[in-house]
Amino acid sequence: MKDIYILTAYDGFIGQTRKPWISIDTARFVRELEKLGYSVHLHEFHEIVNGLVKPENSMIFYTFSHRENLRHYIRDCMMYLKSLGNTLIPSFELFCCHENKGWQELLKNNLGIHSLDCHYFSSKRELEAYQICFPKVFKTLTGSNSTGVALVNSKEDILRELRKHEAAPSLAQKLDFWRRKHLRKKKVFPGYPDYDLYRDALCYQDYMSPEIPFVLQEFIPGLSYDYRVIVLGDRYFISKRHTKAGDFRASGAKLFDFELQQPEMMLDNAARLYASFNAPFLSVDLGEDASGQLYLFEYQASHFGINAIVRGNGYYQKSGKDWQFVSAKADFELFLAEGLDAWLAR
Repeated sequence: MKDIYILTAYDGFIGQTRKPWISIDTARFVRELEKLGYSVHLHEFHEIVNGLVKPENSMIFYTFSHRENLRHYIRDCMMYLKSLGNTLIPSFELFCCHENKGWQELLKNNLGIHSLDCHYFSSKRELEAYQICFPKVFKTLTGSNSTGVALVNSKEDILRELRKHEAAPSLAQKLDFWRRKHLRKKKVFPGYPDYDLYRDALCYQDYMSPEIPFVLQEFIPGLSYDYRVIVLGDRYFISKRHTKAGDFRASGAKLFDFELQQPEMMLDNAARLYASFNAPFLSVDLGEDASGQLYLFEYQASHFGINAIVRGNGYYQKSGKDWQFVSAKADFELFLAEGLDAWLAR
């Protein structure tokens, strides 16, 4: 028997199926792994964190969650499990890609995957250090279905987009800023002879004013579609996602094709990326320009949308040097179990 720990969120949640808040059939997934000869230890994250279970030098397959409280909790749990010599599936580096498009870019660079030029900023004030050629694609670090994504043609456009996402100071905060600058009496702090009340108020206002990190990605003009390729072990699922009229964003448009002519170039590219990221599952969004050059826009190693699987008519597999299409009804939990097994047996 092959031991594996499966870690879930509340109530056995493993994402995702129809939507990010809809779990797979976790019990079915476990049964399929058991049929493949695994001894499955199914637990929730809190059991690990609070010491009810302590895996060491084991295989750990775990879910991701978009819930803010769970994202940080899972991160801490994974760091702890990694320190105990466990093998995380997917890796901790790939876990950090979720809801963090900036880290996605850094990890790509670290793996030697150059696709699109990109800048990653913690604040709008860092823009002044760079000569940026426009247009660019502005992205907040979080968000799916093209939320937080916009085409920008100037630094003024960037600032306009940031104002949409940065929380404005409340009335109480504005009053507090004004009070600190104009009504506070002179103060003296022992050990700080250079203390200036007004300058301190300005620094406080700056410190308390919210800013968000963001990414500026190279814009590829003329795109009217992109490709979503999902890899589960040796099965490759592909869909073509069209943009709406007047929009450059295919994600979220809900305009799909699942029967593609000559998808070999996209499949070959996805296979190379799959090998680079070294994970049992991978979802990649690929763009193609007029010359046929492919670009990697975004990727995830778990908890990705699965329309290409459940709405398509089958999948591709590599047979020698050729790709063969296999007509099959979607069986997501089975495909996950067999994909994980194939990756572990490689």
